[in-house]
Amino acid sequence: MLEQNLSKLGFSPSEIKIYLHLLRRGSSYANKISLETKVNRTNVYEALNRLVAKGVVAFITKNKVKWYEAKDPKYIISLIKEKEEYLKKTKYSLIKEIKEVNTNSEKPLEANIFTGKKGLRILFEEILETKKPISIIAAELQFQKLFGPYFELWHKQRAEKKILQKSIFPKKFKGKLKKRTLLEYKFVDDKFTNPTTTILYGDNCLLIQWSKEPIAIKINNKEIVKSHKNYFDMLWNS
Repeated sequence: MLEQNLSKLGFSPSEIKIYLHLLRRGSSYANKISLETKVNRTNVYEALNRLVAKGVVAFITKNKVKWYEAKDPKYIISLIKEKEEYLKKTKYSLIKEIKEVNTNSEKPLEANIFTGKKGLRILFEEILETKKPISIIAAELQFQKLFGPYFELWHKQRAEKKILQKSIFPKKFKGKLKKRTLLEYKFVDDKFTNPTTTILYGDNCLLIQWSKEPIAIKINNKEIVKSHKNYFDMLWNS
């Protein structure tokens, strides 16, 4: 797991091996590192230079020999922050460039299927990015049960973005739901809800089937969203 996480931060296989070796064994010099890690000496020098450039390894010179040591692990945090900042800066410019390259004039697909926890998280992140009012008809608290801490983080971000949410639940949840900023509840008889959660935002309609491997159908169609919204408003105002 540690190796995988370092790889995601941009560490090459040789950098990972050498960095972890220095963390475990302490300071050392290139020839010894090459011998103990079985990494080619040339590759060791190249990897050490890159690790120094990343700011996670330092060196001193003793008797004209460079001794390398891994810096305090807290320096990894600064590397993570640097990567986060880079992704933040390139996010919107990348989307713009992709749109410019995409000259396909055909009408995009109106429906997409997302599966599993990862797929659903992509959708809930998109809901926040859309910054449109949210209307939900739910039968249970599956979002909270499946995502745990992320559920609370999501609501915090929703409130920070000033996104209004209206949720309709069965009467059994009346008085049991947490009060949240910019979130209103209404409660109806069970006959008006079903196991499939409906979420409306902007021109999008999500239909989520909560099973062991949840499935969500995202429909991007104004007319379909309008019909679902009419039903939602009827329940809300009844």
